[in-house]
Amino acid sequence: MIGAVLIIGGGVGGMVASLDLANIGYKVYLVESSPSIGGKMSQLDKTFPTLDCSMCTLAPRMVDLSRHPSIELLAYSEVESVKGKEGDFRVKVRNKARYIDDNCTGCGECSEVCPVEVPNEYEVGCGFRKIIYRPFPQAVPSIFTIDMDHCRKCYKCLDACKDIKAINFSQKDEIIEINVGAIIDTVGFSLFDVSKVEEYGYKIYPNVITGLELERLINASGFTGGEIYRADNREVPKKIAFIQCVGSRDIHNGVPYCSRVCCMYAIKQAILVKEHHPEIECTIFYIDIRAFGKGYEEFYDRAVEEYGIKFVRGRAAEIYKKGDNHIVRYEDTISGKAGEYECDMAILANAILPNNEKMAEILRLELDEYGFIKSKGLPMETERKGVYVAGVAQDVRDITDTVAMSCGAAALAAGDLASERGKLVKPKEFPLEKDVSSEEARIGVFVCHCGSNIAAVIDTKVLAEYAKTLKNVVYATDTMYACSEEGINNIRTAVVEHNLNRVIVAACTPRTHEPLFRETIQEVGLNPYLFEFANIREHCSWVHKDYPKEANEKAKDIIKSAVARATLLEPQKPEKMPVTQKAIVIGGGVAGMEASYQIARGGFEVHLIEKKEKLGGIFNEMYHLFPDLDPKEIVREKIDKINSNKKIKVHLNTRLEDLSGFVGNFDATLSDGSAISAGAVVLATGGNEWKPNIYGYGQPNVYTQLELQRLIAEDKISDKEKIVMIQCAGSREKYRRYCSRICCSEAIKNAIDIKKKWPHTEIYVLYRDIRTFSHQAEEMYLEAGKLGVLFIRFDLNERPEVKDDTVSINDTLLREKFTIKADKVILSAAIVPDDEYESLSKMLRIPLSSDGFFLEAHLKLRPLDFTSDGFFLCGTAQSPKDYVDTMCQAVGVASRVSILLSKEEIEAEGITSMVNEDLCIGCGICESVCPFMAIKVVEKDGRKKAEVTNVKCKGCGVCASSCTMRAITMRHFTDDQLIAEERAILEA
Repeated sequence: MIGAVLIIGGGVGGMVASLDLANIGYKVYLVESSPSIGGKMSQLDKTFPTLDCSMCTLAPRMVDLSRHPSIELLAYSEVESVKGKEGDFRVKVRNKARYIDDNCTGCGECSEVCPVEVPNEYEVGCGFRKIIYRPFPQAVPSIFTIDMDHCRKCYKCLDACKDIKAINFSQKDEIIEINVGAIIDTVGFSLFDVSKVEEYGYKIYPNVITGLELERLINASGFTGGEIYRADNREVPKKIAFIQCVGSRDIHNGVPYCSRVCCMYAIKQAILVKEHHPEIECTIFYIDIRAFGKGYEEFYDRAVEEYGIKFVRGRAAEIYKKGDNHIVRYEDTISGKAGEYECDMAILANAILPNNEKMAEILRLELDEYGFIKSKGLPMETERKGVYVAGVAQDVRDITDTVAMSCGAAALAAGDLASERGKLVKPKEFPLEKDVSSEEARIGVFVCHCGSNIAAVIDTKVLAEYAKTLKNVVYATDTMYACSEEGINNIRTAVVEHNLNRVIVAACTPRTHEPLFRETIQEVGLNPYLFEFANIREHCSWVHKDYPKEANEKAKDIIKSAVARATLLEPQKPEKMPVTQKAIVIGGGVAGMEASYQIARGGFEVHLIEKKEKLGGIFNEMYHLFPDLDPKEIVREKIDKINSNKKIKVHLNTRLEDLSGFVGNFDATLSDGSAISAGAVVLATGGNEWKPNIYGYGQPNVYTQLELQRLIAEDKISDKEKIVMIQCAGSREKYRRYCSRICCSEAIKNAIDIKKKWPHTEIYVLYRDIRTFSHQAEEMYLEAGKLGVLFIRFDLNERPEVKDDTVSINDTLLREKFTIKADKVILSAAIVPDDEYESLSKMLRIPLSSDGFFLEAHLKLRPLDFTSDGFFLCGTAQSPKDYVDTMCQAVGVASRVSILLSKEEIEAEGITSMVNEDLCIGCGICESVCPFMAIKVVEKDGRKKAEVTNVKCKGCGVCASSCTMRAITMRHFTDDQLIAEERAILEA
């Protein structure tokens, strides 16, 4: 058994799995075929539905991965062969020749002198790159690569690199042999060649482009610097058409399945276009809008209500040129009219295709008819033991679901190798911290261009020169991307060469990047709290983009105030606390059971708390599960696994009554009076089917889909009945905006079950959009139609009417009103949060989102974490999910928990409050307002005084701002520091 894992594919899935496993305590080899990690996510401008900058969330993780001591990054490499078995695989990896040695500093001078340009793959062929190149400025590793297929061997690059001598034309491919205990395949995907759909004119008409090409066009770091213009005349378009399902849901030209992400990224792109140019008209031509994820339906609504984006239901038939513009021919299936839409640009949403053939052959894995890797058991498991899969290699997924599944694959690999945890790794070591307390401040200021996000509005070179004039600033410079590997190295070098003892980065937001820069200065001997962030992107270049003069002046003021505060910064010494290596899992449904089992597999004790008399949750009420699973058998198997693992203690008929403590050290009181301790708490509390108060529910012939399952199982349907199913019953309404995600698939699955058992039944599915977003669900949708299930579309403003045994509906496609005499009416009722979510939220001080489900730390990259350390979530606790996605999260959360529990001790936040007991009168206001229960009033020498538990304190400052006696001060935000900052601004 070898405590190392091979991960194939360096996109977001491979990166997440690598970091999780390395942080749990395993050696990781990450193999990426291209010169840099980052995958498709690195090419995106923003991510939906939060519109976070994609690179801003990704780049810090790329750098974290590159400098993690337990991760060996093998970029520009390919797996050649895999031999062996679970626990002991022997792998050969071809490290392709870059013709650049590892001593490359990434300065770029070689690229500047290279005379040859070719289409840039990173810019999807729209821009150009040199023969000697780095894919993008934040690339990791930041080493350049020579494209020998196009190199003319002029050797100008050799002259440019004569000092470093990193260019090596004699370099050859190298075969590396590694031994690992497990393998995770996260190879990602490719995109459908839309030129195969000849009627759209891609590559014929220059203004017909793909969605990924538009991402690069919009991106401030892209080939146009974020300027949106037509390719033929470089003019800003007046009208843009977005054409959906190009190659997806197309049995003739493409693939029959839905590509899952296209609706949402088209909506996102239309919103971004409108934010750049509100005057541009954006029209999206679609079949069904599949806004099924958390926050997605609300995002769709915003596109319509706030941005005025138009939606036309119907697949575009053709795009042809008319003068300087294009005509989109279409049929609006709602109005029934054929139309022609004149536009300046057309954006094609091309299908996502698996990219598995080569690796499936090497790993000896079976593919399905579309080329996805077949799962066995859990979604991450393959037919070969010890080999796991995540992301689009298994099925089409968005970033959120890919991240959760990648965590799940990491958890399974970690469980296999639990006995070897920590044996091949060593903790990261930092140099001895310099004592700078007696030194005068020597401040370095680094002004980031952030591509053109900042530099398009603010003159960063002028700003750097201004910083040099400020007191205590001994070094200042501008840098293209401070967060890139090259930028980080430049900061380290400057600290050493200029003996800096304070560092300021003027860039974007500390929310995503501050930990990265703190660790950077710690690597060269400075206390991490001697770092200061000046946000000149959100506060200047973004909000004042139309007023560059004023934005530049404001940026100067922000840097001046940052320098004044940095001068007074002091080192902080965070406390260290031991970790109780046990977990509490709340909720004994399938998610809670699987999470408990996987955490226990990793070697940690688990207390599983279930409020009912038996495990299984809502699955105990189900009889048949999409696509073809037996829920009762699933429950039996999971209970057997729970019972077989001695590390799991089950508490039935039990609730959590109280929880105190902090991350790594929680003390829980249960309703049976017992007390337990744990280091982590997982919420797997599930959801419920809503009991409707609409569509006649309560009448003897009106049921929910869950109740219909029981009728099918008990043969309580006759062969000639008429059954009407009404979708979105309680979902996608003003009072409940979200889509319940599983209803379309469940309705279609139930309809197929009925038609197969009673073929003469008439089934009508009344819907607004059919959201069968997995390839299995889309197959079932097609099968249902072949079996004779009729689908009738309705609009929200003309809902079906149920009266006794009749259902009236206005069919928007046929534009006729029908009345159906129904023997049974089945409501696809909303999935709603459990009744106890609100009380748990208050008890645990963890947030709920606007839809009533628990609010994760970050929808895309931290979907299984809370912002409060030590708390985690999975399954329907986060939002409605089907069984597959629930299992991905349930297994994935075990990985997140294991990162915490694998540590002997943890370090608390250094920014905490401190109480001056001479001023404190023990009034208790601070205790009442603290959201983290970090401060409380205690008796000291017969007098009441406030006392802070530093490991619970998050440094929010609420207590300090509430104290009437000014007895509380925040470390790192002292009165002197804040006053200095304010004076600097007022003096400006």
